[in-house]
Amino acid sequence: HSPGVQPADLEEVVKKGVKTVVIGRGMSEALQVPASTVDYLKKNGIEVLVLQTEKAVAEYNALAAQGVRVGGVFHSTC
Repeated sequence: HSPGVQPADLEEVVKKGVKTVVIGRGMSEALQVPASTVDYLKKNGIEVLVLQTEKAVAEYNALAAQGVRVGGVFHSTC
């Protein structure tokens, strides 16, 4: 859960040309998402949403249904 989601974990998603990334922090929100990771996405012109996993999945699905180029990273074990 620590150090959590790192910029390197998102490189492949960024290369796909997404405009938004949704990160799920787990059911109990134990997974960390450091400021450096959020900054990395923003510097690449990508909006980032960090949410509890159930909310993250719902948001991802809603964005995808709207045609948004969205990527997701979902932690489901805690």
